[in-house]
Amino acid sequence: MSNRFENKVLFVTGGASGIGRATAERVVAEGGTAALVDLDLAKSQAVAAEIGHGCIGLGANVADENQVKAAVDATVAKFGGIDLALAAGGHAEFGPIAEWDAARFTKMLEVHVGGTFYVCKYVTPVMKARGNGSIVTIASTAAFMANNNNVPYGAAKAGITGITRQFSLEALPEVRINCIAPGRTITGMTSPLMVQRGGDMEKGEEIFGAAIPMKRMGRADELAAAICFFLSSDSSFITGQTLIVDGGETIS
Repeated sequence: MSNRFENKVLFVTGGASGIGRATAERVVAEGGTAALVDLDLAKSQAVAAEIGHGCIGLGANVADENQVKAAVDATVAKFGGIDLALAAGGHAEFGPIAEWDAARFTKMLEVHVGGTFYVCKYVTPVMKARGNGSIVTIASTAAFMANNNNVPYGAAKAGITGITRQFSLEALPEVRINCIAPGRTITGMTSPLMVQRGGDMEKGEEIFGAAIPMKRMGRADELAAAICFFLSSDSSFITGQTLIVDGGETIS
């Protein structure tokens, strides 16, 4: 590993599992440290201890603006600033639109669109004060292609691509904001869906992977590699963009 993130501080929501955790692990492996923010405080603290290298675990519901601000403030108090941020907190729910009431739909938007907005809102001035920074948001291929029983989730993820594009202009010149849109990826969020579809993980992974041109699902560490490209100076002249990482699912 290189030292692309030497002495850099990462603030990551959804940091206790999946893509968030994999990104924190990669940033630490390349010289940085991280504040792992998750709805489950005990889990975020346990994962931070496992990763080590000065990482801390914090609890926050990303749909709550005050909790996101408090997590950012706690990170700044601990580390003196924030250089990198990943807004990866989210949840997956699907079903025919007729089954969705206003409260359920609003929660989907509050967690994904709201959570992304709050992270960008509160880390950007911290980064500007530091002189530079990079933020990555997480959308989905559902923002670009229609799937059955996926209206609220797809709408929320499309909203994240819009926030990324619009917020990136306001954040310049000190801060860059880009988006990763994962395809079918093996994470703690998707594992229950695979078990439900296939009866067990192995069969479910096979069923989901069959729809992908590469004939397999993505891994969290593969998404982390793309995220770290945007977080690092390797992408120093890129902002406001969305990169689809999906094994070719959106080719046609």
